[in-house]
Amino acid sequence: MQISIWERFLSYQSTQTIQKRLEKHYDSTNFENASQLSYDNSYRLIYFLKHGENFFTQADQAPHAIQPILLFYGFSQLLKACLIIKDPDYPTTSSVLAHGVSSRKRKKQQYQFLKDEIKIQRYGLFPHIAELFFQIKHLDAEKYSMETLLKQIAEMNDVFLFHQSEITSKQIAKDKSNFMIDEDTAFAFHMSQERLTEFLCEKYPGKLLKENASSLSSINITKGFQYNCLPFLYHLEEDSFYLSTSREDLPQIPELLTHYLLLYNLSMISRYETEWWYELLLGASSDDYPFILRYMEIAKRKVPYLIFNFLESTL
Repeated sequence: MQISIWERFLSYQSTQTIQKRLEKHYDSTNFENASQLSYDNSYRLIYFLKHGENFFTQADQAPHAIQPILLFYGFSQLLKACLIIKDPDYPTTSSVLAHGVSSRKRKKQQYQFLKDEIKIQRYGLFPHIAELFFQIKHLDAEKYSMETLLKQIAEMNDVFLFHQSEITSKQIAKDKSNFMIDEDTAFAFHMSQERLTEFLCEKYPGKLLKENASSLSSINITKGFQYNCLPFLYHLEEDSFYLSTSREDLPQIPELLTHYLLLYNLSMISRYETEWWYELLLGASSDDYPFILRYMEIAKRKVPYLIFNFLESTL
């Protein structure tokens, strides 16, 4: 029997242990007064995690109509628990309290969720997380479509295949931290195995390394954590890794950030676009319906898993 992800979070519900781990982490990252910071933040971290868990637990029991709101705010709480590990004085300014993203005004006639876009703002939680967790800067004014973001979720591959006859990603063989680029994968990119290996290492500098000169189709991921395994996509249900089947669909941001954008936009739709939202949920009139509902089921399980993976690799 598989253990619930929330049962695994129980180890993070002890101030005695969390304070020690935080103090060790703050010491190792040269924060002043690590002891006091760890004392103050051990309670905050536990409370953020518990609040996030309560949102997710309720989302699993709630009608689909309000699930996006619960999931987004639950995710925000979990992110704040992670954030005070990297930024113990969070929030230092009011600018980081905003969401950090915006969705465009709607609704035009013939609105399609998959074609909708979200825009990154200069300040707020999203850019703050992007910089602290992943050292990604200057995302402001970047736009991402919902379809592009959903293609970066490996578990959505079957949905794209069924509705659009499109294979968006392909499973990649893995040996420890080495990913094997086979001929079929390289062919999808219209490259040789050697060239695709080089291309990926160039596109994600500092993240990937060629294993060695005699193994041109093998890539070593320097930070092999599921919460950030770019350019590979982690499939939680299969415990396997995938790679997008075209260079246009290669992920630009880690999956944690992808979930933030998707859940933010869905929460805004749920809150402010009631007519369109209920027509979708009650009428099941377009492909948006299966895409959104399948995604929400994935997010309920995968977001907590990615957060747990972050905590395990950081604290």
